[in-house]
Amino acid sequence: MKILVSLFVFTLIASPTWASSKCSQLKEELQAMQKAQQQIVSSLVNNHESFASTLEEYSDASKSAQSSSEKKSVSQEMDKSAEAFRTRGVQGKEMAQKLNQATADLFNRVEACLK
Repeated sequence: MKILVSLFVFTLIASPTWASSKCSQLKEELQAMQKAQQQIVSSLVNNHESFASTLEEYSDASKSAQSSSEKKSVSQEMDKSAEAFRTRGVQGKEMAQKLNQATADLFNRVEACLK
């Protein structure tokens, strides 16, 4: 997904020749944007499901932990998972920002095409 969004953003921002065929490519770019947005939303839903499942696993592990070393191990794994989820959140935010930039660029080109 990250590669698709990156390629889409690169195509929109790095294409200096868009003026010559500005209207002919808009449909394809809008479809690519829609696909990227669908993948981002799907990823967000999957992240929430993954987070909920992870919490349930840690809850079960915490309930069955007998010794303090087992509880410490569960706690350490929870910390690792929290860090991983934060990293995914940062990556998602960066992807959303790139998609927002590409959307603004595309809207500007649609406006120019309609003039």
